[in-house]
Amino acid sequence: MSKKSWCEIRISGKSVKIDREDLKKVEQKTWRITKGTTGRPRVVTSIRTPEGVRSVTLGKFLMNPAKNKQVYCQRFNEGLDYRKENLIVCTLKERQRLLPKRRAESSSQYRGVSKQTLSGKWRAGIEVEGSQINLGEFAKEADAALAYNKAAKKYFGSKAYQNSVGRKKNPR
Repeated sequence: MSKKSWCEIRISGKSVKIDREDLKKVEQKTWRITKGTTGRPRVVTSIRTPEGVRSVTLGKFLMNPAKNKQVYCQRFNEGLDYRKENLIVCTLKERQRLLPKRRAESSSQYRGVSKQTLSGKWRAGIEVEGSQINLGEFAKEADAALAYNKAAKKYFGSKAYQNSVGRKKNPR
């Protein structure tokens, strides 16, 4: 029987997942949980630099991204899954493709889907490199969402946001 490649550590009474290979490095710092700009919890530490003390997230500490890149959790899991397989290094613009739809006043609960008022059908579309691509009209909202999912994988890869079709959505 092999050991798991990851482990859980306790920070502020919460369980945080990290890769086992990072445990010694992580244990050298004192960590705390704060709320990020989105209101989600994140794990941070203080780092002393020549310019002064600054906060660094656990993801950034582990991945050491290039200057204009950030580190985000792919699956949020309360923001406390810092295994490298769950971390994405990307720009803010690239990150927007990975996020669920946020507008509560829109006609559809799914990203890339809208209701057509004249036909009553559901339209699926996606934006790729600044161009809108129409994926078609569908009788069912879920079918349009699945069309978006397929296109998102095609254009943005396996880490692209996927609509949760047929599953209850977690409240934000």
